[in-house]
Amino acid sequence: MEVARGHWVGYETIFYNLKNNRYSTSIDKVIDYGNLEIDMEGLSAYLDYGYSVFGHTPVKHVRYLLSNEVLHEENGKLYIRKEDDRVAKRIGIRSHEDDVLGKISGAINHWAAGFSEDVLIPTSGGFDSRLMNVLLQDKQRIHAYTYGTSFNQHMSRETVYAQTLSERLGVFWDQVDLGTFNSYMNDWYGLFGPSVGASGTYHMEFYEVIAKRESHMKLHLLSGIIGDAWAGAVNVPAVPDADSYLKLGYTHGMSADAALATGVDYRSLVEPIFEEQKIALQQPEYRIITAMRTKMMLLQYLIKVPAAYGFPGYSPFLDEDIALAMLNLPAERKADRQWQRDFFRKNGVLFEEEKHNYTYQNSLNYHALLHHPLEPLDINILREVIKPVYLDWINSRVATIGAKEKLFQRLMHTPKVKEVLKRLGFKNGLLRAYFAYITLKPIEIMLKKRNAS
Repeated sequence: MEVARGHWVGYETIFYNLKNNRYSTSIDKVIDYGNLEIDMEGLSAYLDYGYSVFGHTPVKHVRYLLSNEVLHEENGKLYIRKEDDRVAKRIGIRSHEDDVLGKISGAINHWAAGFSEDVLIPTSGGFDSRLMNVLLQDKQRIHAYTYGTSFNQHMSRETVYAQTLSERLGVFWDQVDLGTFNSYMNDWYGLFGPSVGASGTYHMEFYEVIAKRESHMKLHLLSGIIGDAWAGAVNVPAVPDADSYLKLGYTHGMSADAALATGVDYRSLVEPIFEEQKIALQQPEYRIITAMRTKMMLLQYLIKVPAAYGFPGYSPFLDEDIALAMLNLPAERKADRQWQRDFFRKNGVLFEEEKHNYTYQNSLNYHALLHHPLEPLDINILREVIKPVYLDWINSRVATIGAKEKLFQRLMHTPKVKEVLKRLGFKNGLLRAYFAYITLKPIEIMLKKRNAS
């Protein structure tokens, strides 16, 4: 009997345990903490990516469905059946941008017509959330919220663009200042367990603040998740071998280093997957789909976190038909997202061609470290699976932040921000140590939960 199947792009991941035969969208519900064993290959892959990949997790016997996999149950036992990937056959069917925009508009307005409450749009000023604001017809229902990434968060490009967009469209807009999100790591584990590093806790702070401000009403979230990938912003280089496949889930350094942490080689996890897909991977569009499937384990927090704070979410870009229609637009129109630029210019919101006063500076993680200094990783418990010398390096780097707080607060108001960060060691290992810390923290929490069971 079929009990579950993988989503076409990996959203709402299904986890399953081949030993106790449980399955759920929550990894925590399938883990048997009393008999927990570590999968060192799965753990090492998790550390390098910052999230679980290739159908494996850090927990032995606990896996998750890939997009072409179906979970069956027979006589109380779970097993996997693979299917052909139908998506590969839909690539190359030419689409037109007017039709694509019509599909997106139709989808979000049909969704919004299904309830009477207002719509929350997390608005960065980027193209995806900008498109959602423009296309949703009833502007009076929109509540747009933004957080900035710079030290002066109101001067961040995200904030400046979002505020300007909202003013021109006549929608409600407000800004949320962030800085205490490192205190949400246990809450993060409650949602994602050991499947994803705690790299999205800033969204927990963001939506908790919004929930308090909007406590008088219910809002439904409209998300632009992965719209940029289908629109033309993502280009994935050729994947001629399994080693190249390992780069598909690139996380911009927001992860740990498996070579230093465990020294365990996990290429055996990816080699069979690459063999199945190597012909389809010759298509640039399929490589983009595969990259998003790989990274969806992480990216789905963009909808799951707000849902946990009372904002059930939807995104048109998770719809297979819409995503494929966007991917199948002419290459010259997708280049630099020209089709969307022309649409925004037509609607008077192509800010990239205007002059605005803002900063590109991104010091949000450093700012958070000042507000909530991190406790050292528990070496005594993590040394079971992680090399102590690596843990010592992380703790030594992260622990130095407190002594630099006053200097940081004083110098961040100077114009040469990059030089200040460099002087403080932010570009000299601290950021790498911080990302390693938030990747390892769920593993620490998991081991402590095991010991307490």
